Amino acid sequence: MDFRSGYIALVGRANVGKSTLLNTLVGEKLSIVSAKPHTTRHALLGILQNDAFQAALLDTPGYLKLGRDQLDIAMSHQLKSALADSDIAILVVEPRSPGEVETDLIKQLKEARIESILCINKIDTVSKSRLLPIIQKYSEIHDFIDIVPVSAANSDGVSVLINQMANSLKIQEPIFPSNQLTNRPPSFLVSEIIREKVFEQYEDEVPYDVAVEIESFDYKGTNKPDLIQATIHVATNSQKKVLIGRSGAAIKQVGISARPEIETLAGRRIYLELWVKVTQNWKKKSGFVQRHI
Repeated sequence: MDFRSGYIALVGRANVGKSTLLNTLVGEKLSIVSAKPHTTRHALLGILQNDAFQAALLDTPGYLKLGRDQLDIAMSHQLKSALADSDIAILVVEPRSPGEVETDLIKQLKEARIESILCINKIDTVSKSRLLPIIQKYSEIHDFIDIVPVSAANSDGVSVLINQMANSLKIQEPIFPSNQLTNRPPSFLVSEIIREKVFEQYEDEVPYDVAVEIESFDYKGTNKPDLIQATIHVATNSQKKVLIGRSGAAIKQVGISARPEIETLAGRRIYLELWVKVTQNWKKKSGFVQRHI
């Protein structure tokens, strides 16, 4: 049997479930998930493979039409780069008629001359009778390889999507070693877990003005917990006060929430130290953004 492999970009508007889909496909939590839009800032690679194929999946930030600052510009660039680097794309949408964002993304797919699969996610939220007209509308505006309805949250239809992905890849050797799950180092995954807990715990603008930097990841040996030290950057002093909370209670809760997931990732006990630092206008500083994205 011929082996197939290639890069697949997951694209779509914010909050359609791209990150949940990536995690479901690879069977591990690689990409953070939040109900808040634009949680994903990075094109995160997750590798799905078996004896017949290897799919290098790129989870991309939610589509942004206009960039307000260097962070938005960098996120838009991540999407365009993912399309340029990929063999096929999966356009992830919600079960509703195509809007301006979907139309713009389909235009980008055409300009990139990249074949694509339409994945209609969250089908558990609509009836089959409502789904069929949506499929018809999408089939009229673009020639997709296939249109696959799924529910990434409960894995419905995911096996069908995997089969279609595998059949759409080129016949070639694997791109990555068989035991590799992502191209990101553990420090990046740790920083994303911490950022996810900030998104879960805080409201308003605070999560969007946060960047997490791992200062040290110190392996202490067999019987001692590893020491991880991280700085959480915010834009203003008022955000710093909110993040820390009264007597440090709020930031302590971030650490308590993050530690079990980090220990699962590391396979070891860890001791997590968190600091909060004001880095004014960090989202407008290209150098800072590039170091943290």
